[in-house]
Amino acid sequence: MSFASALILVVAIWCIYVGLPWYRNWKQAKALHVPIVISPISTSGAALQSLRYILDRDILPTWITRLAFVRLIQRNSRFQEKFAVHAEYGKLFILVTPATCELYVADVDAAKQVLSRWRDFPKPSSLLEKMNVFGKNLATVEGADWQRHRKLTARAFNEKLHEAVWAESTRNATKVITKWNNIKPVYSTRSDMMALSLAVLFKACLNIDGDDKDDTRILAGDVAACQWHLDVVLKGISNPMALGRGFEGIKKLKRSHKALGELLTEFVEARTIRPKLSAHADLLSSILAPTDHRGLSSDEVTGNLFLFMFAGHETTANALIYIIHLMAIFPAWQDWALEEIDQLSHNRADGEEVPSYSQILPQTQRLRAILYETLRLYGPVPTLVRQTDPQAQTLVLPEQEVIIPKDTPVNVNTIALHTDPKQWGPDPLAWRPDRWILQPCDSSLQKVSNELLKYLFAWGDGPRLCPGQRFSQIEVFAVLICFFKSHRVELVPSRDQTMDQARSHALSLIQNSKVGLTLQMPDAESVGLRWVGR
Repeated sequence: MSFASALILVVAIWCIYVGLPWYRNWKQAKALHVPIVISPISTSGAALQSLRYILDRDILPTWITRLAFVRLIQRNSRFQEKFAVHAEYGKLFILVTPATCELYVADVDAAKQVLSRWRDFPKPSSLLEKMNVFGKNLATVEGADWQRHRKLTARAFNEKLHEAVWAESTRNATKVITKWNNIKPVYSTRSDMMALSLAVLFKACLNIDGDDKDDTRILAGDVAACQWHLDVVLKGISNPMALGRGFEGIKKLKRSHKALGELLTEFVEARTIRPKLSAHADLLSSILAPTDHRGLSSDEVTGNLFLFMFAGHETTANALIYIIHLMAIFPAWQDWALEEIDQLSHNRADGEEVPSYSQILPQTQRLRAILYETLRLYGPVPTLVRQTDPQAQTLVLPEQEVIIPKDTPVNVNTIALHTDPKQWGPDPLAWRPDRWILQPCDSSLQKVSNELLKYLFAWGDGPRLCPGQRFSQIEVFAVLICFFKSHRVELVPSRDQTMDQARSHALSLIQNSKVGLTLQMPDAESVGLRWVGR
């Protein structure tokens, strides 16, 4: 057989093997009556990884990198694109590949329907398996199992727990700001916020801290060890290459997986043998408490403990990291926040270092706006992934009905929803916290706009809204008040930088955040900060 004949045969086989399924998917997509983006490469597999490897090296001409399908499959593509790709192709469009069709959603009504109809649009099983490393949990179960997990875990998020979060956040934040006062400049903001948030989680989940003396089975070193192993396991889920190439990375992941599993099991066993006197004071007590219905298995208890340690500590810590750096980059917004913090301090009862938990929520309007604005642009998850169940599902929109075929992935593009000019005005990419504030004549009556909250998906939406939303808000407010009640934060330029260059560098890092399991500011340790008494 000649080379030309062999080449023709290969092309023919490719057309049959790839082209026919691709054509069938295209015909199926046409029935939705939404814009179509064609991609010769599926959104998973070796071809995707090969293209991403090339794209990461920035060697392709611009006309290729600006193709719609290339923009959609690049790493961090949805965070970097924001609303731009939807501005070109529509608030709903469908990506057609040889393997599947995927619907992209940046329409508020459609997004709320998808997220509220959790039975019709479950999470993909392939996504759930990644988080089942220590047992099934609230984030990875569906149907009746999800309702059971939700009922047993939701009762932990009560006022008693929130009071403990407020006190523990304040206690740990005081330690951190004392440390930072003796370091100039501070380059450890990221690691310190991760450690602070995990310490709060240990208190909330287990009712222990790093120097717990009540239970000899839980040693001070276990808290630090848990943080280290948790970090390795999470990297193994989101980016295994970050652990090193070859067998060394695999061995490191296996060691940490085993060690973290043993620690979590030890924590559960210690509580089972010697339950705390203050029952229901922490998440683990609530999960283990007797119930009239079927409780959680030992693996499910460990799985939920892992989930809340990951979700509760990493997402809240990252929010604090972004806020602290943004306050340093934009001193005018920092001054705006300090006005409210000073007023809160002025309103505190005699003898209180900071306002009590019962005072905090109704009075933190500007801090709330800063948190919401930060999560709008730098929320933990740029996309919420769902899929239709084994039946076709219909989205009812004002201008049309969209019938989505069975087993179709649906990507709710939250970062696009958060940067749509229709909802957010002519400057949707700007970090401008006062966009959230209603502006009465009396500044003391300023309130956060409930209307805008309808367009914020940082904690999800619908029945599967994050149960730790209030928990995370309380932690953020307590830490920020503790840090800023007597200090302000400033950028410290490096030797060869002006202040403007330092601001540009820090803002560039934030705007080029990387998506792993959650969105993160890269190389945060390169930004020097100085905490100045006021």
